[in-house]
Amino acid sequence: MRKSLQRAAVVAAAAFAPLAFTTVVTPAIGSADCAGGQWWNPVTNRCEAPLVPNCENGWWDPAANTCRPPVSTTPLACDNGWWWDPVANVCRAPLLPN
Repeated sequence: MRKSLQRAAVVAAAAFAPLAFTTVVTPAIGSADCAGGQWWNPVTNRCEAPLVPNCENGWWDPAANTCRPPVSTTPLACDNGWWWDPVANVCRAPLLPN
C-alpha cells in the first residue's frame, strides 16, 4: 500500500512539474493598443513595426522584401508562343525543356 502511494505521488509530481515551471518562469503577458499599424509582441512586451508594410498603389513582394508596382489585370497580347509574366507585366520567351 505504501509503495503504491509513493508511486502515485511521484507520478503526480511529474505531471504537475511542467505546469509549475511554466507558471514561475513565464512572465505575465500584457497587451497594448498599438498605433499606426503596429502589432503587439508579447515576447518583447512592446509594439513592433508592421510585418508587411502598406504598399500604396502596389503589392508587397516578400521574396524581395520590397513593394512592387500594381499588376495589370489584363494580360498582354504576347505573340509567337511567348507567355505573359503577371509579376513583371511583360511577355517572356517560351520555356523549352532541357
